[in-house]
Amino acid sequence: MPRQTRPIAKPTTKPSNTITLALPEEFLALCASDGVVPELVLRGFIAALCQIMSWAADPHLDGYCSNGSDERSMAMDYYRRVGYPWWNKP
Repeated sequence: MPRQTRPIAKPTTKPSNTITLALPEEFLALCASDGVVPELVLRGFIAALCQIMSWAADPHLDGYCSNGSDERSMAMDYYRRVGYPWWNKP
């Protein structure tokens, strides 16, 4: 008698886009000394790097918004200078 197999169930949830990250005391102290919350700094950098612009007429619902064109350019310059785009390429 042939062996019966069950169909493989496909995941019904999409992967999480949330991470937990321990922040160094130096970063927390820098943010505190400037009176900004770390989340605002990290969201701003991520938005700048990803070219996320949140216009008043079309706000980005997750709260990400770059702080300007210079910031977007400098964030990408940093990312490329570190070499992230080439880390996994032969």
